[in-house]
Amino acid sequence: MTQSLKSFLSKEWPLLLVVLVPLVAAFAIYPAMPDIVPTHWNAQGEVDGYSSRGFGTFFLPLMNIGLYVLLLFSPQLDPKRENYAGFAGTYRLIRWLIHAFMVVIFGVTIAAALGYEVDIGLWVPASVAGMFIALGATMSRIKFNYFVGIRVPWTLADEEVWNQTHKVASKWMMAGGVLALLGSVFLAGDMRFTVFMICILVPVLGATIYSYVLYQRKRRNS
Repeated sequence: MTQSLKSFLSKEWPLLLVVLVPLVAAFAIYPAMPDIVPTHWNAQGEVDGYSSRGFGTFFLPLMNIGLYVLLLFSPQLDPKRENYAGFAGTYRLIRWLIHAFMVVIFGVTIAAALGYEVDIGLWVPASVAGMFIALGATMSRIKFNYFVGIRVPWTLADEEVWNQTHKVASKWMMAGGVLALLGSVFLAGDMRFTVFMICILVPVLGATIYSYVLYQRKRRNS
């Protein structure tokens, strides 16, 4: 085993386990899965979409592996690859959050398919809200790049606009995530879905508008 491979495995083995264990679990539970697997739920948490046993069992683990490869090599393809050294820990945390979220969604989907009582209408939005809070906490530490963060024309055109937008977005995303999480826990049905979408979309749209205004203001003053 080469030194570079040893170094890679020493850093990546915990995350590799998180990504690969669901695939192993999928092979183990496949014989017990029904022929038709629920894979989509509406705002009321009712099943409104089904897939084959193979797709329903293996799609999410395989997608998670694909995301792992994509997120691992994306920095090498980024023209601003040198900036990743300035937020390496944050980028690693973002990778962990994405893969952990995929594992949670895989778990609740499989549990529902096997007949367990799972409130998908709670678990999915609550998981998204939790990830949104955690991602919001990382926003202010993300350096200028082309793959991670709020990548709109005005942030990509000016590094100062990028930095200011991400500082503001960090606060808005965390606030929106907390409200979305509370709504997911204490509301139900259409109201839960409506509040959730508002709390998630408003911070993102607000940050986008803020970046535009900031960029235009800077252009006028230059």
